[in-house]
Amino acid sequence: MNFVPAGEIIGAKHQVRSVRIGESPQLPDGEYTFIDMYCTDPRCDCRKTMIRVLHDGRFVSLINYGWENSDYYRRWMGDGALEALAPMTGASIDITSPDLVSRAGILGLFRALLNEQWKARFQSHYKLVKARVDDGRQEPGDASV
Repeated sequence: MNFVPAGEIIGAKHQVRSVRIGESPQLPDGEYTFIDMYCTDPRCDCRKTMIRVLHDGRFVSLINYGWENSDYYRRWMGDGALEALAPMTGASIDITSPDLVSRAGILGLFRALLNEQWKARFQSHYKLVKARVDDGRQEPGDASV
């Protein structure tokens, strides 16, 4: 699966979320930017985003976030994929994450910011990206994580 930043596919409809923190016991002070990325495979219906996290412009972590429940992912992946099921539901750090900040700290920050509006935005961006991919305006493999 190739994941592409939403802004590269849907343009101006995309908004990157940034937050400045200070005096955190788990994370360095500074600005954290969350860039949501989506799968460009038209055959895939993973219903998830991968979020590239930047700290003061430097790539420091990669978060998986799947908004569906475990029943959805069990049906989608098949019963034989139970090992991969856990990281699909909710938020987790991706195995390819550079881990340049605390895993617990960045997941805590992400979860603290994750409100209904942001969840809805992920789902909306996913639908827009999939519509563009289905229309042939983004070819699978044009870009990757």
